[in-house]
Amino acid sequence: MMIRERALKTLVPVASILALTMVLAACASDDDPTPTPTRAPDTQAPAATPTPSDSGGDAAPAPTPTAMMMEEKSRYGGIANFSTRADPPRGWDPMRSGSISVLMPAGSIFGMGNMIRQCPDDGTAVCPGVATEWSKNADGTAWTFTLRDDVYWHDGVKLTAADVKFWLELAVFGVTVGENSRRPVSWNFARWVESVEAPNDVTVVINLSSAVFDFDQLLAVDNQIIAHPRHLMQPEIDAGNVNVSPLDIGLVALGPFYLEEYRPGSVAKMRRFDQYYKTDEDGNQLPYLDGIDFYITPDPSGMDTAFRTGRLDATARGSGFQLTPEREAAILSTLGTERVTILEMAQSSFWALAFNTLREGPLQDVRVRQAVHLWLDRPELVQVTFGGFGKMTGMFDPDTAWANPGLMETGGWNPATKDADRQQAKALLAEAGYPDGFDAEFMCRRLWGFVCEPLVGQLEDLGISIDLQLVDDATRAARTLEGSYDMVMSGPTLALPSQYGSITSSAGTSATADPKHNDAKVDDFFVQLAGAGSVEERIEIAREMERYIAVEQAYGAWLYTENTHTVVREYVKGIQVPIDNYRRNLDFATVWLDK
Repeated sequence: MMIRERALKTLVPVASILALTMVLAACASDDDPTPTPTRAPDTQAPAATPTPSDSGGDAAPAPTPTAMMMEEKSRYGGIANFSTRADPPRGWDPMRSGSISVLMPAGSIFGMGNMIRQCPDDGTAVCPGVATEWSKNADGTAWTFTLRDDVYWHDGVKLTAADVKFWLELAVFGVTVGENSRRPVSWNFARWVESVEAPNDVTVVINLSSAVFDFDQLLAVDNQIIAHPRHLMQPEIDAGNVNVSPLDIGLVALGPFYLEEYRPGSVAKMRRFDQYYKTDEDGNQLPYLDGIDFYITPDPSGMDTAFRTGRLDATARGSGFQLTPEREAAILSTLGTERVTILEMAQSSFWALAFNTLREGPLQDVRVRQAVHLWLDRPELVQVTFGGFGKMTGMFDPDTAWANPGLMETGGWNPATKDADRQQAKALLAEAGYPDGFDAEFMCRRLWGFVCEPLVGQLEDLGISIDLQLVDDATRAARTLEGSYDMVMSGPTLALPSQYGSITSSAGTSATADPKHNDAKVDDFFVQLAGAGSVEERIEIAREMERYIAVEQAYGAWLYTENTHTVVREYVKGIQVPIDNYRRNLDFATVWLDK
C-alpha cells in the first residue's frame, strides 16, 4: 500500500468520522485500507536540484524558476521581524524540549516534522516531509519510507537514509559511551520502535514491536524534527559528548533558513537557504523571504509596544504571550483594523493539574483527587487566566469525536452544579480523613506562573495549603523524572489519543509522565489504541480512557484549552495558520512581505 497522503479526519464530529469510515470501507480493500488521495500535498512539485557546497551560507543559489515572473516576483525578498518569547532552552534541541520557545525561532531552521509531517492545513492528515512515499506491511508491524534525493543539510552535505536511521535510533534508544548516557525521547511513536534499517540511500524501514495502525500519524507530529546531522554529531558522541545539541554544532539542519547570527537575549537572524528542497504549488523555489530576524522579547507588554511602534511585524506565540482581550483591543485602537491582522488558532494544549500518587500523602487517596476535580471552577479560571480566550475541556476537546458526549455537563465541569460539587468535595476530603485540608507542593513551570496562581487561590479555598514552586524548564524536566512533587501543572499539546501515551502512562512505562501512578490499566489503553484498526474502535477506547483517567481515578484535574490570538502587520502574507495547534507551521517558508 503506497501512501502519498493519509488523512484520517479525527478532529471532527462523530457523524463526520463515521461517514468517512464508510467511504474508506467502500473504496479500499483489506490489503489497501487507505484510499489514494485526490489532493496533492504542497511538497509534490519537484525542487531544483542544488549543487552541494562546503558551507550552507555560501551554497550556490537554485536557478530562478521560469514561473517566477511579474506577480510572483514581488513575493521574493525582504527580512521579516518576528518576536519570540525567550531564548530557546536546552541547546535548541527538539529532542529535549517541545516548547514554543524552541519551535518559534527554530522551526525556520529545522523545518517541520521529519520524513513525514502534519499537513499545514489539517493537523490530523499526514503529508510528505523529506520522504515522498510510505507504506506499511499487512499486519502494521513494519513501515517503509522512500526519501527524496534532493535534500541537503545547511553545510551542503546530502541527506541519506543513514542520517535518518541515526536520528531515529538516537531518539528512540538514546546512546551510552563509557559512563556517559543520553536518555531516549518521550515521543509517542518511539515506544513501539524495535529496530531501524537503511537498506540503501533513500529507503528507511522502521520495525515495530507490535501492530500500530496509526504509526504514521504518531511519527508525523510537527515538533518531532530532524535536527541532528550524523556527520557532525556522530564524532562528538563517539568522543563521549553524548548530549551534544544542535546549538553545539552550529544549528546545521534541513529547513528553509540557516542561522546567520545568534545573540542570546537579543536576536536570532535566519537567512534564506538556497538549497531548500521545497517549492510552492506553481513550482517556484521556497522560501520567499531573504530572512527572518527573531527578536527575543521576554516581556509581553514590551513586545506589544515594539509591535505598535513598527519594530516588529508579528507577535510571539506561547502561553503568556498570546494576546489577551485587553491587549488586543489596545493594539487595534492604536493601529486600526486596516493595518493589522489578528490570527486566531487553537492551542491544543489540554491543561491539567496532575497528581503524584506514588509519593506518600493525601493524593494517594482517590477521594482527595476527586475532591480537587469537583472543587475547581473552570469558567472562572478561563476568565482570570486568559481573559475568556479559552474553553473547558476534558482530556480531549469536547467538540471532537474523541471526547465523551455530555462530559462538560457533569460534576467538576458544569457551572450549574458547582455549589453541589463543592459540597461533595468537602465531604470527600472529610471522608478521606482531611476535613481541615492538608499541605501540598505544587511545581509549576516559571513561564506558566500566570496559569498556576489562580489555581493556588482556588485550592487554598478548599483548605489545601499550597507551596507554589516556580521552576525553569531544566528543573521541571529533572523533577518530573524524579517524581519530586505532589502536583504539577501539565499542558500537553496533542491531536490524537495515542499521544497521551508518554504523558499519562505508568511511571514504569513513561518516566516523563506528569501524573505519577503504577496503573497497568492505563498502559493497556495505549496498547489497545495502537492495535485498533478503525477510527470507530479508537473513539470507543479514547472515551473509556477519558472516563477512567480523568473522572474515575482522577489522576489529574483536566481544566481547559486556550484560544491563541497573535497579530501581524497587514503586509505579512502567506502565514499558514494552523486551526488546531499553534505550535505547527513554523517553518515560515511561504511567508512574504507585500510592501
